[in-house]
Formats: sequence, C-alpha cells, structure tokens
Amino acid sequence: MSGGFSLYEKHDLEPEPVAAPRARPAEIELPTGNPTLSMYNVHTEETLRVQPVSATGFDHDGLARVNRFMRDWRRNEVAQIDPNAILGLLQIQQRARRNGFSGNVRFLSGYRSQATNDALRASGVNAARNSLHIQAKAIDFSLPGVGIPQTILLAKDLDIGGVGGYSSFVHIDTGRVRFWGTAV
Repeated sequence: MSGGFSLYEKHDLEPEPVAAPRARPAEIELPTGNPTLSMYNVHTEETLRVQPVSATGFDHDGLARVNRFMRDWRRNEVAQIDPNAILGLLQIQQRARRNGFSGNVRFLSGYRSQATNDALRASGVNAARNSLHIQAKAIDFSLPGVGIPQTILLAKDLDIGGVGGYSSFVHIDTGRVRFWGTAV
C-alpha cells in the first residue's frame, strides 16, 4: 500500500454547476442478469469481482465487499457507499463491455473520511470542503482503454447525479445532476 496523499484526487473540486441542475432519479433501474463488477484499486493494489445486484435486488454481502474495497484506505475506515453510486458504476462498466471493454474499472476514490478530506485540503489538494466522497456518495474511476470523453458519455447517459471529467479519471456521484470539467 502506498503512503501519503494521492495526486489522483488533486482536482477533486466541488464545482459550481455548469448545466442547469435537475433532481436526480430516486434510484437507478436494476440491470438484468447477475452482472459482475470488476475493479482494481490503484492505491491498495486490491482487485474485486463481485455481483452487487441480482434480478431480485441488491446483494448485501456483495455491497459489503464493495464498501470494504471503496474504503478510505488512508485511515482504513469503511462506510456504506450509496448503492445507487455502485449500481451506476456497474452499469457504466456493463455498457462499456457491450462496446468491447474487457478490463477492470480502475478505482481511485470512494469513501473519504472527514479527517482525510481535511488533510488533503491542508496539503494543498483541491478537495471540496463538503465533498460527496465524505458522504460515501461519490466514486472516481477510469476504464483503461476507454477514453475519458467516452466514459463521460456513458456516465451522463445514466442521469445518476454529478459527472465530472478530468484528464485521467471521471467522477460520478449521487448528488444533484450537474456536469463540470471535461464533462460539460
């Protein structure tokens, strides 16, 4: 496990909405079948293959495994990630697979404790004071081999909440619908 603070979160700003904000849907529709979410954590070098949902709903054991994987790795704190954020990431991966993507989601950030967020801010990283990562409602990721613009389109099509585009990753969250960075 690497120590210190990651440059991957350097641009994690809470932006002013560029597109007109809209209320987000109450929840994302469950996918058909038992799709597998495959991820690689760049900070801990862990991998995860899990089926967080089935045709009948969320799998609580699968969600618990995702929560552990998306923990605040700096403090080893686990929080319950918003299931709609997990489902959104799963659907983005599934849609990318239909277009030829066969790799793992490159996971950068999920839950971030208030202490970690404050430490990032104190170290000069532009973490938003009230980041949705603190509420376990945001995920930063990329899809190796899939361009950031294409990943942004997949995320925006879900209408899940916020979508931010950065040079090397995409941010999704379950806040109000808004777009920033290269996602505008």
